[in-house]
Amino acid sequence: MKLRFDCILILALALGGLSGSLRAAPESGNVTVAVGEVTFTDKDGNAVAVKAGDKVAVGGTVKTGAGARAVVVITPRSAIRVAENSEVIITEVTETSTPKRVMLDLKTGSMGALLKPNAAGEMDFKIRTPSGIAAARGTFYSVAIEDGKGFAQVKEGRVEIIPEETEEDPN
Repeated sequence: MKLRFDCILILALALGGLSGSLRAAPESGNVTVAVGEVTFTDKDGNAVAVKAGDKVAVGGTVKTGAGARAVVVITPRSAIRVAENSEVIITEVTETSTPKRVMLDLKTGSMGALLKPNAAGEMDFKIRTPSGIAAARGTFYSVAIEDGKGFAQVKEGRVEIIPEETEEDPN
């Protein structure tokens, strides 16, 4: 499995170009790049094609087709890059808590996450996979699902892997 880290510049530009309106609306993310077939399905099941400049709300799903990709600024200090043939649910974005909390649920494919330097101490940023949770303890990492298992690769910093708890058979 090969995870690519060619999105550092794209994510850095996305983080640098945050608008003031995103600070006022932590319940949504801002799409800064949408190439190819990128859709957003809200929590009510309404699906729409997205383009750069569109908002995506907590509880919804970003999905990319073959050859597609998207960059979404989740908070003023974090962004994600959703790779082709991927599906990620924006489960939680809470900027009023200390630390701020972000939880994403990667259903298929792969994605990268970039936190601005020193944001790890200010933010509890996690990506759930079928195998467990990859929690940011650094600034740049990538997560992928292959054959139903989650994998994480760290470009810079540290990532804590929290295994998914399995129920043991009491018999």
